[in-house]
Amino acid sequence: MKHYKITFLWVLVFIACSTPKQSNDPTLASWNEGKAKSAIIEFINKTTNPENASYIPVEDRIAVFDMDGTILLEKPNYVLFDFAIREINKRIVEKPELKNVQPFKAISEEDWEHFKKVGYFADDGLYSVLLYATDGFTNQQYTDAVKQYFSEVKDKRFGQSYNKLVYKPILEFIDLLKENQFEVYIVSGSDPQFTRSFCEEAIGISVTNVIGTTILTKFEENPGASTLTRQHEFVQPINDEAGKPVNILNKIGKMPVVAIGNSRGDYHMLQYSKNAPVSLQMIVNHDDEEREYKYHNEDMKELCAEKGWIEISMKNDFGVIF
Repeated sequence: MKHYKITFLWVLVFIACSTPKQSNDPTLASWNEGKAKSAIIEFINKTTNPENASYIPVEDRIAVFDMDGTILLEKPNYVLFDFAIREINKRIVEKPELKNVQPFKAISEEDWEHFKKVGYFADDGLYSVLLYATDGFTNQQYTDAVKQYFSEVKDKRFGQSYNKLVYKPILEFIDLLKENQFEVYIVSGSDPQFTRSFCEEAIGISVTNVIGTTILTKFEENPGASTLTRQHEFVQPINDEAGKPVNILNKIGKMPVVAIGNSRGDYHMLQYSKNAPVSLQMIVNHDDEEREYKYHNEDMKELCAEKGWIEISMKNDFGVIF
C-alpha cells in the first residue's frame, strides 16, 4: 500500500511539473504570442540587463514611432489631412472662386487622383493642402480649430473621434519601453502642433517628444499681446521619407535604437536606426480587413524580409485593435 502511495505522489509531481502553467504576466497583454511579441520582450530584456553584451545605457535608449498607421488609424484618410480638407472647404464657402484654382479645385470635386498625379510635395500637391488650410491662423486659432475638429468629427465605421482610435497593442509597447527607461518620440509626417493636441492624453507621450512636418510661424508683437502666425511655408526638410532621420538628428541629437513604422515613408528612419550597434526595427502591417483595413500588406511583408525588420501582423499579432 505504501508503494502505491509513493507512486501516486510521484505522478502528481510529474503532472504539476509538466502541465503548462497559465501565465498571469500582464506584459503586452493585448498581443498574441508570436515572433513580434517575443522580439520586443527579448530586445528589452537584453538591452536593459547590465550583464548582457547588448546592454544599452539609459541615456542612449531612444525609440521613435511613426504616428499615422503605426499608432493611430490612418484610413479612410490621414487624420491631419481630413482636418485640413474640412478647413479648405470652409474657405471655399467663403470664397467660391477658389473652386477654379488648385488644390482647391481638386478638393471641391473630390478629385483625389489629382494628388497622385502631381506628387505629395508639388505646389498643388497633398502637402500644400496643409499650408492653404491654415494660412494666416494664429497658434491659438489653429489650436481652437483642432479642438473643434476632435469634438465634432467621428469616424463613420468605428463611431469614435480620431484621437481615440489608437492601437492598444502599440500603446502597451510604448508603455513597456517607458517602464524600461526608453525615451519615446513620435516622428510623424503630420504637423507637430496637431499631434500635440492629443498625444499626452491618448498616447502617453509628452508634447516635447513630438517631431513632425512643421509650418513656419512668425512672431508678431501687438499692443497688449504677441502672437505666432502660421505662414505659407514649411520648415525644411518635410518630416517624411529621408527627412525623418535628418529631423531626428536635429531634434534629438541621438540615433534611435528602436524604430517603428508602417509604410515606405518610414524606410529611411528604420534604416537609420540600424546604424546603432544594437537595434530593433518593426513594421505594423495592415492585413486585417475585418477588424481594421488591409492595404500594402504584401509590399510591407516583402520589405521586412528584405531588410531584416520584424513584421507586426495586425491579424496575427494583435489580440485587439483599439
